[in-house]
Amino acid sequence: MKKTIIISCLIMSTAKLFAQQYSQYNTGTLYDSFENPSQRSFIPDSSRAIASNFFFPNFSGNFYVTGNAQNALTSRLSWGYYNTGALEIGNKKYSNIRSNSSLYLGMLKIFTSLNGNQELGFSISNHTETRGYATDESIALFNGSTNFNKDVYADIFNSRFSYQVYNQFSLSYREQINPRLALGVKVSALLGMAYREVNIVQSGVVFDRPNDAATLSMRGTARASDTLSLFSLKNPGVAISIGAGVTGRQGFRFQYNLKNLGVIHWGGEAYHSDFNNPGTVIPGITTAKREDNIIDSVQSITSTNKTGKRFYSKTNALAEFSVNKTYWIDYDHKFKLSPTLIVSKELFYDGISGAAVVPFGYNSYTATLTTSYHTMGIFNFGGQFMYKTPNVEFFIGTEKLLPTARAARMAVTSPNVPQRQTTGVAHNYSGADFFIGASFKFGNVIEHAMNASFIPDGSEKGFFGRMWDKIFKGEKKDKNY
Repeated sequence: MKKTIIISCLIMSTAKLFAQQYSQYNTGTLYDSFENPSQRSFIPDSSRAIASNFFFPNFSGNFYVTGNAQNALTSRLSWGYYNTGALEIGNKKYSNIRSNSSLYLGMLKIFTSLNGNQELGFSISNHTETRGYATDESIALFNGSTNFNKDVYADIFNSRFSYQVYNQFSLSYREQINPRLALGVKVSALLGMAYREVNIVQSGVVFDRPNDAATLSMRGTARASDTLSLFSLKNPGVAISIGAGVTGRQGFRFQYNLKNLGVIHWGGEAYHSDFNNPGTVIPGITTAKREDNIIDSVQSITSTNKTGKRFYSKTNALAEFSVNKTYWIDYDHKFKLSPTLIVSKELFYDGISGAAVVPFGYNSYTATLTTSYHTMGIFNFGGQFMYKTPNVEFFIGTEKLLPTARAARMAVTSPNVPQRQTTGVAHNYSGADFFIGASFKFGNVIEHAMNASFIPDGSEKGFFGRMWDKIFKGEKKDKNY
């Protein structure tokens, strides 16, 4: 548990992550159909009628480090020591925090009717969301007292962060209302696993160098719930995703998505803390156990004056719009170009992201180039490789190619000896991004009546289709029948 807390604090002190994998837009994969509910995953007269990942994990996760803390964190994670030369002590410089990851453990989707191309799906997934701000001094303290020239400092650890981990059980439904409009919805039950939020508004430290100790004081608020159970019912929640796909007359396809709008009620062992600790001694501030000692002290401070109190938290909801068009480069329809432009907005936080996705396909193989930009000044470039047939699909990629390559190179190289302390930050961000997924289709082939080996029952429209006709076409039942 202690190691988990240390890793969480390190990541939350410098990480910023966007979970959405833009490269999957308009791919028609099973993963795409669950993330974008109006997107179809079956092709009549080609696909089989049941799709599943057979518990092959479809994973999406990334993070990156911003600000002066880049060198310190990446060297600690890769080489075991803190490169603190770029950290500024006493200037209260902040690193931005934001993180997300998703892991689809199980996905199952069934093609239920040719009339409306109806699809019904079920999925089980796990999600982690992290965000906040932390000072350079908060990172430097994990390296002991080396970077602190004075013995007394005030308000250098004033930071804020939060994270939550939850499981998601989803039921999705998609229907083609007419040739130009498709609607989809995903309704989810959420089960919270862990939540922690800390807001430090006043802080101080006094270094006792002769005794290799430091006295840490903090004032602020915290709330938490650590159920740590995969299927606990103590922290229930709900979420919904809604999507609409519209095909224009010139072949442009527009998607409108409201994703993962939800709330979790934290009741299992939930508490609120108004902490105001005048001083807690951290022993061994320069020893090999300093990280454990610091974490234990911070945990002790932020957990004082606890009051059992239930609370609610929001999921990281997104509103997205995209436009796509497919171009066949040759007459035999072997080479395809299908660019997509995407705009994404987090509903509860500042900032907007824009992305351009350019997949180039040859038969069953597709190479995708992806660029994205966030209004906080972050530019990303990456790519994806995908193999996709009507019944088999596999994809792998990264949307932060250069920082991912740098992180991989650091992970496999030997640490600098002697330990180098770099004073400058070479990049505006550091980090890594990776996603992978696969799924397979089985069962009967979906066939239209003209060439079917059996005749499907297509006499009734689906639920969305019936509602659409009642609202917009004014169809009513004849009272004489």
